[in-house]
Amino acid sequence: MAEPAQRAAAVLAVLVVVLLSAPPLVVLAVQGVLGRDAQTVGPERLVELLGNTLLLAGLVVAFSIVIGTATAVVTQRSALRAGRMWSTLVMVPLVLPAYVIAVALSGMLGGDGTLTRWLGPFGVDRLPPAAGLWAATACLTIVGIPIVHTLVSAALSRLDPALEESARLLGDTSTRVFARVVLPHLRGTLALAACILALYVISDFGAVSMLRYDTFTRAVYAQFRGRADLAPAFALCSVLVLVAAVFIVGQVVLRGREPAAAPNARPAVSRRGSVASRTAGTALLTLVVLFSSILPISTLVAWTVRGIAAGAQPGPVLAEAGNAVLYGLYASVVTTLLALPIALAARRRRLLGRVVEAVPWITHSLPHLAVGLAILVLSLLGPATLYQSTTTLVLAYAVLFLPLAIAPLSVALRRIDDRLLDASRALGRSDAATLALVVLPLVRPAALTGAVLVFFATFHELPATLLLRPTGAETLAVRLWGAMVEGQYTTASISALLMVAISVPLLWLHARATVHGPGAT
Repeated sequence: MAEPAQRAAAVLAVLVVVLLSAPPLVVLAVQGVLGRDAQTVGPERLVELLGNTLLLAGLVVAFSIVIGTATAVVTQRSALRAGRMWSTLVMVPLVLPAYVIAVALSGMLGGDGTLTRWLGPFGVDRLPPAAGLWAATACLTIVGIPIVHTLVSAALSRLDPALEESARLLGDTSTRVFARVVLPHLRGTLALAACILALYVISDFGAVSMLRYDTFTRAVYAQFRGRADLAPAFALCSVLVLVAAVFIVGQVVLRGREPAAAPNARPAVSRRGSVASRTAGTALLTLVVLFSSILPISTLVAWTVRGIAAGAQPGPVLAEAGNAVLYGLYASVVTTLLALPIALAARRRRLLGRVVEAVPWITHSLPHLAVGLAILVLSLLGPATLYQSTTTLVLAYAVLFLPLAIAPLSVALRRIDDRLLDASRALGRSDAATLALVVLPLVRPAALTGAVLVFFATFHELPATLLLRPTGAETLAVRLWGAMVEGQYTTASISALLMVAISVPLLWLHARATVHGPGAT
């Protein structure tokens, strides 16, 4: 874009960061300074917690990147039947909170779990209970795979198919085409996905608590719980800021300078491949869907049926579902609009652009309870109408999930060939017209991807919602968490299944926008 347009985008980006993302960080920093002398965890315990957290993050990122990329490539680049359906099924775990999947894993395994009963006829009497590092890794990987799948699918849909076809005409095998052509163009997307997953893991509390695995965030929540003086907890949050900064710098280095790609004039041609490759692809998708969706949802259905048969009452879940959908739609639209100027400012890779892009990532990495408390403090300092209002709640969602919208937009904008923008201006179009008629249509799939990620993150967000929601405006996540804490698994299961019922049509629409070719039926 021209320099005036770039400067305007930079100004808007700075305003968004200064007015939205930075204030909670300032509150946390001030509280952390006040609590610098407060008693907190000892150095040895701190090192142990950080080690546990980083190990979990590394395992989740590795497994999610490999599996999520594989499922995206299979659904996008092979002539499987019902590719759109498979893509939708892979993304189903996006609609469930990690702590629900953790509870479902606990119900699947152990002496009386669903999977244990299924394997009973084969001589399996008992499976190990879901607890510790392996269970936390499995749970968060189930959540991470659809995030990677969504981002990589959107990136593959933007990749010029002529590049792959040219490589095949030169005699390259499918494996060499992926390694030499596709993978370099996915580098930025994979780095962003890894950063999102790592920050998600270090900020997660519900799943690791359910599965009894000690992480740094659990220590932060222990400092919050039952204390009038929250300064020690805010002090611990400052350590998470440093960890987040390392991840953010790492993804910037890994992204490097991405190659520009011309917009697709046509969908990529799906390769029919051999019977063995199609069978392997179908087997991979079947295993992923089985363990990430079918088994957990079957467990929830079983709990629901048993509870209803016993006369359990689910409560006003339909009204709460309406609130959750409304807040999710508001947040996805507002967050995507706020993310656009930040992604535009970061496109040129200058220092200011990198700073305004990095600040939201830092906020995103912090425990949601800490950010929610900071926003609660800020709302008390402002007009009375902001306290526990829908506006404050939606802005809080934007603060928490802005990077989910920035990430795909940033990748898409950096892949736009500058010659297209030069041609638009040579035809006499203004910068605003070029943005509206050239840039926005090219990044529309990325904007949709970001909006979908923000919607589902908002749909099951819990800590900030508990603090900031308008009085009497419950959501499915609030109902679900309260029911699980009280042992009302029927209500929790019905709420979770309602989340799935509401979200699957949105997942299908997203898959329809990103899956192409003959397999997309």
